Amino acid sequence: MRENCWKEIFEAIPFACLVLEPQECNAFMMVEANTAYLELLGRSREDLLGKDSREIFSSNVNLSEYGPDSFFATLEKVVKLGEKEEVNDLRYDVENKVTGELEERYFSSQNFPIKNEAGKVEVILHCAGEVTAENKRKKRDKEIEEELSLSRQQFKNFIRSNPDGLYRLDMEGNFLHVNESLAMMAGLPAEELINSNFINFCTPHDQDLVIEHFERSRQGKVTSFEAEFLSATGNLVALKILLMPMFLEGSVAEVHGIAKDITQLKHSEKVIMEKSRFLEVNAAFVSSLLEKEINQEALQQTFGVIAETVEVDRMYYFEANSDPETGEILISQKVEWCSEKTIPQIDNKELQNMPIKKVQEITGPLVKNLPFTAILDELAPGELREIFIEQQIKSMLLLPVFVGDSLTGFVGFDDCTYQRIWKEEEITFLKSLTQNLTNAFERNAALKKAKQSEEELKLSEQKFRALVQEGADLIGILDINGYYSFVSENYKKILGLDPQELIGKNAQFFIHPEDWPRVKKQFYQLKDQKQVKISPFRFKDKNNDYRWVQTTATNLLKDSAVKGIVANSRDITTVIEQAREIEHINERYQLAATATQDLIYDWDLVKNKVTRFHRGPQELFGYSAEAVDQYDFWRNNVHPEDKQGEKKKLATAISNPNEDFIKTEYRFRKADGTYARVVDRGYIIRDYTGKAIRLIGATSDISEITTKREALKIANKRFKMAMKATNEMIWDWEIEKDSVTRSKGYKKIFGYDATQATTVHSFWLKKVVDEDREKVQRSLAYAVNNIEVKKWKLEYRFIKADGTIAHIIDRGYILRDSNGKATRMVGAVLDVTNSRRLLQKVQKQNKVLKEIAWEQSHVVRAPLARIKGLLHLLEEELFEEMSKKEILFHMKESANELDDIIRNIVEKTEKINVEAR
Repeated sequence: MRENCWKEIFEAIPFACLVLEPQECNAFMMVEANTAYLELLGRSREDLLGKDSREIFSSNVNLSEYGPDSFFATLEKVVKLGEKEEVNDLRYDVENKVTGELEERYFSSQNFPIKNEAGKVEVILHCAGEVTAENKRKKRDKEIEEELSLSRQQFKNFIRSNPDGLYRLDMEGNFLHVNESLAMMAGLPAEELINSNFINFCTPHDQDLVIEHFERSRQGKVTSFEAEFLSATGNLVALKILLMPMFLEGSVAEVHGIAKDITQLKHSEKVIMEKSRFLEVNAAFVSSLLEKEINQEALQQTFGVIAETVEVDRMYYFEANSDPETGEILISQKVEWCSEKTIPQIDNKELQNMPIKKVQEITGPLVKNLPFTAILDELAPGELREIFIEQQIKSMLLLPVFVGDSLTGFVGFDDCTYQRIWKEEEITFLKSLTQNLTNAFERNAALKKAKQSEEELKLSEQKFRALVQEGADLIGILDINGYYSFVSENYKKILGLDPQELIGKNAQFFIHPEDWPRVKKQFYQLKDQKQVKISPFRFKDKNNDYRWVQTTATNLLKDSAVKGIVANSRDITTVIEQAREIEHINERYQLAATATQDLIYDWDLVKNKVTRFHRGPQELFGYSAEAVDQYDFWRNNVHPEDKQGEKKKLATAISNPNEDFIKTEYRFRKADGTYARVVDRGYIIRDYTGKAIRLIGATSDISEITTKREALKIANKRFKMAMKATNEMIWDWEIEKDSVTRSKGYKKIFGYDATQATTVHSFWLKKVVDEDREKVQRSLAYAVNNIEVKKWKLEYRFIKADGTIAHIIDRGYILRDSNGKATRMVGAVLDVTNSRRLLQKVQKQNKVLKEIAWEQSHVVRAPLARIKGLLHLLEEELFEEMSKKEILFHMKESANELDDIIRNIVEKTEKINVEAR
C-alpha cells in the first residue's frame, strides 16, 4: 500500500527526483529516478538504478570541499532524525558525454524521509534543482567585488604613497582633490588646498605659460610643460606638469594632473654647468701654457680668467727660493691679477724675498704639499692677520707648487668681499690648475735640461734616440729640402707611423696641401736663421687623418753629429679644437652684442660685479673699451639729477620678490660732455627664496628718438594751432583704396560728418556742381596718372550740406612709389565763397565808379565850362553880345544843371555804400 503511495507521488512530481534506499554502513542505493532527473544528469536508468550512490556521486580529488560529501552527510541526518533536510548550492561536477571531461555544476535539493509502518525511514525522496548559472553569477559577482575592492585599495595606496603630486581641477582651475605629495609641494594641508586656485602658486615669470597649458587641457588636449612655482612657505620649486582632460558626455568636465618635483634635477644641471665652466677654463689654461712661454704677462692673463671663474678678487704666484747663505726659504711675489675694487700688491716691497717662516701658519701645510685656507675672523693675532687687514683680505687659499721634491712656489687666491668657506670641489679644481702650472714648470725645467744636454746629443745619435723616443715631442731630422733622415720612435705611438715610413720621404707628403706653402716658406728661413718656430699646421697620421702639430726647427746642418735640421713637434690637436670651441663661443657672444647695437650687462648682485658686452662703445657714447669695462663707469656718468631717483627705483625693484623686470629712462654723460637719453631694461634673477642674485639687461641710446618725439609734439601742437586759425579742411586720400580721411573742418565748413572715411568717387565728386564735375574729374585723373606731376590745384563749386553753393580752391600733394605710381594724396580745401562775392561787389562798384568818373570828366565839365566862360565875360565886361543880366541868367542855369549832376553822383555813391554794407 505504502509502496504504491510513494510511487504515485514520485510519478506526479514535475521536477527532477531520485529515490534512495538506505543500506548498511551509511550506504544509499538508487531505486528509482524520474525522467527529469535523468535529463538533469544526462544519465540513463541503467546507469543509476541498483547502484550505490557513492559509486555514482564520486569525489573530485582536485577539490578539498566537494558537494557529494555534504550530500551524503545530509542523507545520513535524514535517516537518523527522520526529518526533511534541505541542501543549497552543492557542487557536483558531471561528466560531459562528448568531451569526457567533468563540468562544474551546482545543485539545491530537498530530501524527504518516507517511513514504514514502524516509523523507520524506508526510502528518501531526493528532489533536485540545478542552480549552476545562479551560483556562478553570484560567485562571479563576489570575485568582481573583491577585485574592485582590491583595485580601489591599490588606487588609494597609489595616490597616497605616490611621490608625485596627483590632483584634480575644475574648469576654473580650483583643486577638487590632491594627494599628500602635492600638499607637501604646496606647503599647505590637503584640506586647505581644496577649492584654492592653482594661480595662487604660479611665479610671475611662468604664470602666462601655466595658464596657456591649462587652456589647452580645457580644450581637450593632453599637455606637458616645466615651470617654477612658489609654495605657501615661500619655497621656489621646479615642477614638470602633465595635464589630462577628463571627458563627460563628450565635453571636458575636469582636468587631472601629475606634478613631478624636478628642483633637485635643475640644481644638478646647474652644478654640471658650473663644472663644465671649470673644465672650459682648465682647457683654456692648458692651451695658454702650451701655446705661450711661461712669463709674467701670460700668467697674469690666464690668472684673470681663472679668478673670474672662481669669483675671487686676487690671484697671484709666489716663487720660493733658498737663500744661498742661510738656506732658508724666501718667497717673492712674481705675478698678480686683481679685480678693479682690490688694491694691487705686486709692487709691495715687503712681499719680495720674505722668509716664509715669517708667516708660520702657511709654512707647515705648504712644505708638506698641502693646501692652506684661512678666514679673517679665525686668525690669531700675528703677522698673517696683519697682512689680511692691510690687504683687505677676508678669505685666503694657498696651493703649493712642487717640482720634483722641492717647493718652488705657491699660487694664492684672495676673497676681499666675503669670509669664504672654500668648497672641496673648488679646491680640487684649483689644485688641478696648479698641477698644470707645475707640469709647465717641470716642462720648462726639462727644456732647460734638454738644452744643457744638447752637446751630448750631438755626440751620440743612440743617446739622442734614448732621450726622446718616449717623450711627448716628435723629433725628426730633415735636410734643407725637407727629406727625413731620422724620426723618433714615438711617431708610432702618437701618429701610428713607423719611423721607416717617413725616412727618405719629403715632409710635403704628410703636410696638408693648404698648409704646405706657409710651412715651406717658414722652413726655408732656416737658410739664414738658426731656429724657426713654425706656426701650427696639419700632419697626416697612419689613418690618413690630419693632426695639428706645432714645430720648432733648429738648423744643425754644420754640426758634424747631426748634419741636418732638427724638428721638434708636439701634437696640439686637442688644444686647437678646444681653443676653436672657446673662440666660437666668444664669437657668438660678440655677434649677439653686435646684433642688439646696445650695451648689454650681467650684474652679479651678490658679489656686486658687472660684466659688460658691447659692439663698439665709441659708436655709442664715445668712450674707449677700457673705460667702459671699468667697474664704476656707469655709476659715474649718470646725470646727477637722475642718479638718486634711479638708485631708488632699482632698490625698490630688487627688494620686491614679485618683481622680475625693471625699465627706466634717464640721462647719461657721453665722452664729449653732452648727455644722451637712454632707456635701461633689466631682468631680475632670484633664488628659490625670492632674493635677487643677478640682473641682466641692456641699455639703448634713445636720444634721437626722444628728440624726434619732442619735435613731433611741437609740430603737432603747431599744426593743431594752425588748423584752428585757418578756414581750411585737410584731407588724406588713399588712392588704391579710394578712401579719404578728413579733418574736423569738414563738419565746420561744409556741414558733413567727418567721423568716417568716405571715397572720392562715391561721395565727394557727387557733391561737386554738375557744371564743374567733369572738369574736376579730368584734372584729378591727369594729375594722378602723370608721374611728373607732384602738386594739384583747382577751383570749383561744391554743394554744402545745407544746399548752398560754396566756391572752393582744392590743393593736393601727390605721394608716389618707386615706380612713380600715385599711392597717396594729401591736401587742403579752402572755402573762397565770401571772397568771390566781394569780388563781384567790387566789380559792380567799379562799374558805377566808372560811370561817376565819366560823368565827372564829361557831364560836369560842360556846365562848369559855361560858368567859367560867363565869368570871363563878366570880368572883362564884354557885354556886346549879351547883357549882364543875360550872363547872370545863363550862369544860374549852368549852376542848377551842375547841382543836378552832383546830386545824381551823390545818389549813386550812397547806393554803392549801401550795397557794400
